[in-house]
Amino acid sequence: MKSKLRILSFLLFVFASILITTTESDAQCCAAGNPSSTNCSIDQGGKNSLQISYFHMYSSSDIYYEGVNQSNYKYATSDFNFSSLALSYGISNDLRLTADLGYFLNKSQTFTNGYNRQTSGLSDATFGISYQTYKSTDKLFDITQSLRFTVPVGQFNQEYEGVTLPIDFQPSSGNFKYNLGLVLSKRFNGSPFSLVSVNSMEVSQFIETENSRYKYGNLYNVSLIGRYAFEFGLTASLQMRCEVREKALNGPKSQDNTFNYINASGGLVAFISPQLSYNFYKDFGFTLQYNHPLYKNVNGLQLTNKYSISAGLTKSFNFSSDEKPIAEIDRDASLSKMSIKVSGNCEMCKARIEETVNEISNVASSDWSPETKELIVYYKDNKPDVDGIEQALAAVGHDTDKYKAKLDVYDKLPKCCLYRNK
Repeated sequence: MKSKLRILSFLLFVFASILITTTESDAQCCAAGNPSSTNCSIDQGGKNSLQISYFHMYSSSDIYYEGVNQSNYKYATSDFNFSSLALSYGISNDLRLTADLGYFLNKSQTFTNGYNRQTSGLSDATFGISYQTYKSTDKLFDITQSLRFTVPVGQFNQEYEGVTLPIDFQPSSGNFKYNLGLVLSKRFNGSPFSLVSVNSMEVSQFIETENSRYKYGNLYNVSLIGRYAFEFGLTASLQMRCEVREKALNGPKSQDNTFNYINASGGLVAFISPQLSYNFYKDFGFTLQYNHPLYKNVNGLQLTNKYSISAGLTKSFNFSSDEKPIAEIDRDASLSKMSIKVSGNCEMCKARIEETVNEISNVASSDWSPETKELIVYYKDNKPDVDGIEQALAAVGHDTDKYKAKLDVYDKLPKCCLYRNK
C-alpha cells in the first residue's frame, strides 16, 4: 500500500511539473477569489489539535506587461486588502480537516482619467482534507496530499454607480473550484535547515451569467522553500514559487456551447518570497511574508502585480475529550500517582506526552505541565513500568532524567516543541 502511495505522489508531482513548463498561464492582478499564499512556517500539529489562523494581505499592481517585456502603456492601477480566517483540526496524527473564509476589505481600480471604482465583501469559502501518505523517520522525508473545494459564498453581482462590475473584479470568484495539492518535506539529521516543496493544481468550473458562460483558466503552482530554524523560536524561510494559469474561456449561451479563449489572460509568473515566523507565548505563531515577482510571461497586454505583503497570526489548541478532567482524577481516592520529569515546551508537547503515556499498560491517566516539566501518572492497582514510560517518551522526542531522545527523532518535532538549548 505504501509503495502505491509513493508512486501516486511522485506521478502527481511530475504531472504538475510538466504543466509548469508547457502551459500558458495567468498574471492578472485582480482575479476574484481568495489570493493564493503559501504559508510555510506554521506546524499543523497532531491528533485533536486545533489551529485558528488570521491572515491579511495587501497587494499592489501598476505595471503592464506584454509577453516578457514591460510596457509603457498606462490605463489603470489596482490594489486590494484581503483577510481570511482559517481553521485546521487533526482527526488523527496523519489526517486533518481544514476550512477558511475570505473577505476583501477593499478592492479598487484607478484609471488614468481619474475615475476610480471599488468593491468589498465576502469572497470564497474553502473546505479541505489533507493526509500524510508517507513518513520516513530514517530518511526524514514526508509526503502529504490534500484535496480542497472552494465554494463562492460572497456576492457575485455587485454594482458600482449602477454598473455591474466585471467578473474578475467581483469579491467572489462566482464558481466552484477543486484543488489537488502535494507537499514534500525533507529534513536533515542534526541540522536546523529543511526543504519543503508545495505543489497544487486548481480547476475552476464555468460561471453562468445572464448572457454568457465564463471560466477562469486552471491554476498550477510549484514552489520550493528553504527553512532555517533558530533555537529561540524564529524560523527564516525563502520561497521560490512559479504560478501558471491557462487562458480564460468565454462564450455566449448557445446550443453548440462554442467558447473562445480570452487572449489577454493567462501567463507565467515566478516569485521570490522571504518569510519570517515566530512561535511565542502559549502556542501563538506569527508570520510575515513579502512576495516579489522576478519573471513574467503573459499573454497579450495585461496589468500585472508589483508586489504583495502578508502577515498571519495563529493560535494552537489541543483537546483530549475522552479523558476525565484532571481535577476529578486527582480527587479519585482509588488512584495512586507518581511523577516523572519530562522535557518539553508547549501544549503540543503536552498532548504528545500524555497520549504516549496513556497508551502504556496500567496507566489510568496522566497530566504534564509545560511550566514545571512534571508528568503526573495516575494508576489504580499495579504500578506502571517507570523505565518503560521513560523509554516511550524518549522514542517520541522527549528527554527524561534517564533516557534522551535520539537527535533524528528530536529534530522532526514541530518548531515550537524544540526545547533543547544548543
